[in-house]
Amino acid sequence: MESSPSRAPARVADPAFDTARTDLLLYGRDRTERIVAVEPVGPDRVAIVEAAADGQRIVSHDAFAPWLVAERAEPWAALRGRPTVTPLAGDHRLRYLVRFATWSAFSDAAQAGRDAGELSFRFRSRVEQYLVQSGKTLFKGMVYDDLRRLQLDIETTGLNPATEEIVAIALQLVDGPRTATDYLDRLPDEPEAALLARLNERIAAWDPDVIEGHNLFNFDIPFLAARAQRFGLALSWGRDGSPVGLGQNQQRFKVGALTLPFTPAWVFGRHVVDTYQQIQRYDVAGRLSSYALKRVMKELGLEREDRAYVPAAQIRDLWRDPEGRRRLRDYALDDVRDVDALSRLAVPTEFYQTQLLPRSFQSVATGGPGEKINDLMVRAYLMLGHSIPTAQRPRPYPGGHAELLATGSFSPVVKCDVESLYPSIMLAEAITAESDVLDAYLPMLADLTRRRLGAKAKTRVTAGAERAMWEGLQSSFKVLINSFYGYLGYGGALFNDYAAAERVTLAGQRIIKGVVDRLHATGGTPIEVDTDGVYFVPPPEVSNEDGERAYVTTLGAALPAGIRLAHDGRYAGMLSLRLKNYALLDYEGTVLLRGSSLRSRRMEACFREFLGLAAAAFLRGQPDDVRTAYFALGERIRNRELRVAEFSQWGMVNDETKDRQVRLKRLLDRLPDTVRGGERLELYERQDGELALAAEYDQDENIGYLLRRLRDTAERFRAIFPSDSEFEAFFPSLTARTDLAAAKAQQHATQLGLFG
Repeated sequence: MESSPSRAPARVADPAFDTARTDLLLYGRDRTERIVAVEPVGPDRVAIVEAAADGQRIVSHDAFAPWLVAERAEPWAALRGRPTVTPLAGDHRLRYLVRFATWSAFSDAAQAGRDAGELSFRFRSRVEQYLVQSGKTLFKGMVYDDLRRLQLDIETTGLNPATEEIVAIALQLVDGPRTATDYLDRLPDEPEAALLARLNERIAAWDPDVIEGHNLFNFDIPFLAARAQRFGLALSWGRDGSPVGLGQNQQRFKVGALTLPFTPAWVFGRHVVDTYQQIQRYDVAGRLSSYALKRVMKELGLEREDRAYVPAAQIRDLWRDPEGRRRLRDYALDDVRDVDALSRLAVPTEFYQTQLLPRSFQSVATGGPGEKINDLMVRAYLMLGHSIPTAQRPRPYPGGHAELLATGSFSPVVKCDVESLYPSIMLAEAITAESDVLDAYLPMLADLTRRRLGAKAKTRVTAGAERAMWEGLQSSFKVLINSFYGYLGYGGALFNDYAAAERVTLAGQRIIKGVVDRLHATGGTPIEVDTDGVYFVPPPEVSNEDGERAYVTTLGAALPAGIRLAHDGRYAGMLSLRLKNYALLDYEGTVLLRGSSLRSRRMEACFREFLGLAAAAFLRGQPDDVRTAYFALGERIRNRELRVAEFSQWGMVNDETKDRQVRLKRLLDRLPDTVRGGERLELYERQDGELALAAEYDQDENIGYLLRRLRDTAERFRAIFPSDSEFEAFFPSLTARTDLAAAKAQQHATQLGLFG
């Protein structure tokens, strides 16, 4: 690896923002339209699946020569098989393009090169290599509705495929304007293998481009595969009749700063897309409290009035009853309809990115943003016949400015936001990687920024589901655009540049601190700053939305050219608790919780519900309701009146968890060996302190632990009280022996006039 180059390579004289050139860099040189899949079919060929105008899928083949880019020519040219070695222009270290006759020759050579310490770069995916080499991308000339999408959902008697079985499979096909559904039901005395065989037949007959489901990677497909293996069957879903491929190791799915584990699956000629993952990318603002299918539909306002519900614990009994099977059918078909709705909302962004990127749709949908920018840069340089740099060694550099300026309850509140702060700085100050001697980086960033701003403008003139779609698009584009900045400081980026990344963040800090200074100078009260946005109370004379927008425009007038400050939200109230943890009350009465302390998905349902109720009551000036809810929940805990689902937690089984949590390891030792890494378990703490499965609940929850958890939940609101003593009086600690009546009677914050 190399550090910053000792001398800057001479930049190529080129019209950096020429539209035609930028279009070439973003879309590749081959404009073949309506390719829906590319798959390797041999040592030197790929199959290309195209969507014909009449809806048919046509398969053709093309030659493919695997390749890598190397620092030296000699070791490769001497290999048996005589790979083709082509010198590349420029002074970057990776200056020889080496092509091989077959994939096995490439793999052997790459391994030999690694063993010998030769410096090289390669894509591990044959599809990526072919798309970079050919200049093709998927889905050109198509819109999202041109895809043939299959939604799949299974109903099972339990979560463990070693001991439970599949009782039904719901399917829906969306093919342009046509939608078809099918429900594969089996009678209690019908072999499960017959059900799986019918599933194979249906997928082959419908021939989808994409298979979608909610938690498809970590539940539905592994469960189906395990049951099929039990009966000696293959899930032959491939366009060529091949079986589903399952990864032996978990991969990581990147969502913002998080990376989440999943077990990958591949289907020849088709793409597997998990809406459980995609809705997390859609929710970049963190507005959803859960990513479970029903909760997501409800919180997004997409839930249908006549939607059927069946508790998981009832599935086995319903399946054995004729009337129950009809309820189960309605429930399962509603699940696949929900998956379709989430796909329409969250997945088009990945679809349109696939038109740009030399990747399969599935790879775009699961890949991280830094990898995608790397693909664009590598393709651009190889397309122009230029050598490629190696990554700089990582070094620390300053990040964004985040500051909590005030805690408490505030009203009214406005948020202003510097639109695309880091990309705007990069464009305004022409900040790019020093190694980008062809000036490819900024033109691509400028074009994508225009796309994002166009989508954001649509959110201001649309409503309902259409507005939600544009909001998802602009938010996802924002993540991709911001990844141009993140790429500069990404250790795996061939064109990274830590000095350039530092210039961007320091400029961002100056800009947002300047906004705060202007707020102070003009009578505003800043509450919280986070990188590119500020929540604040406007001056008293600003009394409506028009006034707020005019005020934000005035604040933004002092910013540098090319940097735009926008009005990004208005709220009737805000509880500022700690940095990046706050609650907002909008003017329609909806309460929005932000931050890990207020919306942890690992938190028990009863405490999540209490948090939401308490935040809403505090914001509305109704603290008595908070006290009432606090003691009522405490009493229900003491009397064991809660359902196990209200105080259980879902946990993911993996090696790290086993090593880290002794109690969970003891539980796992009691469970069958078939519990897999990555499997989710619903757990609660027993009175003896041990963990147990929710399915084994026997009125034995740990009351003391749950009462402490209730008090810990209330701790989130300590910052809005003037003193610790007033907080303690409002939220006294509860035990199994606490006199609740006496505790309720204590003086509390309402009498002190703390909340309006």
